[in-house]
Amino acid sequence: MSSILLTLSNGQIVSVQIDRKKMKTCRLKVFPDRQIILSVPEFVSDEWADAFLEEKRSWIEKKLEVFNSTRGYASTNIIKNGFSIQMLGEDLIFSVFQAEKDYVTREDRIIQICVKDPSDQDHIMDLFQKWWKKQALRILRERVDYWYPIIQKYGISKPKVYIRKMKTLWGSCSRDRGIVTFNFYLIKARSACIDYVVLHELTHFLYPNHSKQFYSFLSNYMPDWKERKTILDQDVVHGL
Repeated sequence: MSSILLTLSNGQIVSVQIDRKKMKTCRLKVFPDRQIILSVPEFVSDEWADAFLEEKRSWIEKKLEVFNSTRGYASTNIIKNGFSIQMLGEDLIFSVFQAEKDYVTREDRIIQICVKDPSDQDHIMDLFQKWWKKQALRILRERVDYWYPIIQKYGISKPKVYIRKMKTLWGSCSRDRGIVTFNFYLIKARSACIDYVVLHELTHFLYPNHSKQFYSFLSNYMPDWKERKTILDQDVVHGL
């Protein structure tokens, strides 16, 4: 990837990575770790990308401000008592206890993490992320089961569900292997937004590309998918 330096209104200079790939439109992403990636078609010049980033400068600044304001709270790499994380669009609060046996459980809006050593942040994070992945698999398998009958009638076998951390995608589809993979962080989103991603990926088993037929099929079963996508991209922060 190449990069472009962008000067913000406060004089700070940030580096934007330019990712050229086979795509028809551009996609600008700002991540909680302040990484900025602009994905563009292969033929796009640095001059065009530079002008585009200048137009989007205020939007980038707002995104960076949001991530700075939530650091140590909803988008944190540290788990402490009173810190929060979203699941299905709802704020859940961490409560860390010392106990003889390690385990994680949820009671209403409280995520209880019991560990032998509450000061071992690495172990707490590892324990929590394993629990989170189980929740993600359970939730996303349920949503795949719900939407699968729409494509089942076309002779498509029910795909296997996998979870992994992804930088720029909410989901991906492997038609040949019969697999859908969802972003580790997707279950932070509201249920309606999760359903959009699930149906989007299942539709790819019928239409591999983002063709008119693809969007026609998607719109037929989810007329408000654009609104759901907008909410998803605006509300959900990648990272724990």
